Amino acid sequence: MSVKISVVLPVYNVENYLEKCLDSLLNQTFDDFEIICVNDGSTDSSLDILESYAKKDSRFKVITQENRGLSGARNTGIKEVTGEYTLFVDSDDWLEVNALEELSKQVDKTSSDITMFKFRFYNEDLDNFSQSPFTNLDVIPENLDDEFNYGDVLDILFKISHAPFNKLYKTEFLNNSIEFPEGVIYEDLYFFYTVFFNAEKCSVLRKIIYNYRIREDSISTTGDEKSYHILKVLNHVQDNLISKNIYDNLKDDFLMFIIVNLKYVYLRIKTEFKESYFNLIKRNYVCFNLGDVKSFEGWHYEDEAFYKSISISKNTEIFDLNFEKFQYKILAKHYETLSNQLQIENNQLKEELNSKKSKFKKLVRL
Repeated sequence: MSVKISVVLPVYNVENYLEKCLDSLLNQTFDDFEIICVNDGSTDSSLDILESYAKKDSRFKVITQENRGLSGARNTGIKEVTGEYTLFVDSDDWLEVNALEELSKQVDKTSSDITMFKFRFYNEDLDNFSQSPFTNLDVIPENLDDEFNYGDVLDILFKISHAPFNKLYKTEFLNNSIEFPEGVIYEDLYFFYTVFFNAEKCSVLRKIIYNYRIREDSISTTGDEKSYHILKVLNHVQDNLISKNIYDNLKDDFLMFIIVNLKYVYLRIKTEFKESYFNLIKRNYVCFNLGDVKSFEGWHYEDEAFYKSISISKNTEIFDLNFEKFQYKILAKHYETLSNQLQIENNQLKEELNSKKSKFKKLVRL
C-alpha cells in the first residue's frame, strides 16, 4: 500500500462548499495520504474545482462517473483506495487541520478495524456549532477507548453514532466487509450495522476533528418516496441482530430504535408522500413485532406518542390528531407527577421548618 490513509470524497453539485472541504485536506499537518475524489455526475462547476486542485497537488485523484448516488460514489472510491486506512468525507463538510495526524497516531497505538472519533454540527443558517452525546460518543465508556467490539456495548448499541464519516476503517477489514447499498437512502444505518458487527477491534479518539454541515437542501432535511427505504434498512438491521443471536436480548431497545427512525422519517417527509409512508408502517407493524412493546421506560415522550398513535389510526389525518393528543396527555401526566412530587417535597420542608421553629421556641423559654 502506497499511503497511510486514503480519503474517499464523493462529490455532487457542491460548488459552494467544495473548496472549504478541499482546503481542509490540502492543509493537513499530516501528508502521507491521498484524496480520491469521485465526481458523481455533477452538473455545476464541482468537476472544474476538483481538477484545479488535482493540478496543484498529485495527492488529489479525480474520477468522474454518471450519477449513482452517494453509495455508488463511495463504492467507486473504495475500489481505488491504496491506503492502509480509509476515511469517508462528505464534500460539504471539512476536517480540522490536524485530523489525519491524530488518526494516524491513534491507529499506530491501537491498529483498530474501526476508529471512531468526535465531530460537531455546523448550522450554516445560524452560523454556529453544536455538539451532543451522539457527536461526542459520550455513551461509550472511556475504559473501552483502546479496544472493544459490539459485544462489549450491547446496552448502548443503538445510541452509538452510525455515521460513516466519523470513523476511520482499516482498508483490509473494509474490503472483507460489504459495500454501501446503492439505490438506498439511510445507507449509513445499513452500512454501520453490518461493518460494526464484523469488526473485531474498535477504538475511540476523543477529539473533535470533523465538522458536519447542516443545510436545508441536504438529503437529510428533505423526504420523498425514497424515504420508504428506511423500512428495508430496519429489516436489514433486524436480520443482523438475529444472525448474531442477540435479537432477543436487545428486542426492547430495538423496538424503540425502530420507532425513533420511523418517526424521524415521518416528520421530514413531504406531505404528498405521508399517507403512503404511513400505510407502509401499518403493513410492517407485525413484521417489526411492534405489538410487543411492553414498557416505555426511557422513551422520549414524542416516540411514545408516535407509537401509540399507529395502531389506532386509519390514515394520516387521524394519526396526526392522535399523535398530538398523546403528546399532550403524556406531558400533562408528567407535569402532574412532577407537581405532586414538588408538593410532597414542599410539605416535607414545611414540616421540617415547623419542627425547627418548635425546638427554637423551647430553647428560648429555657
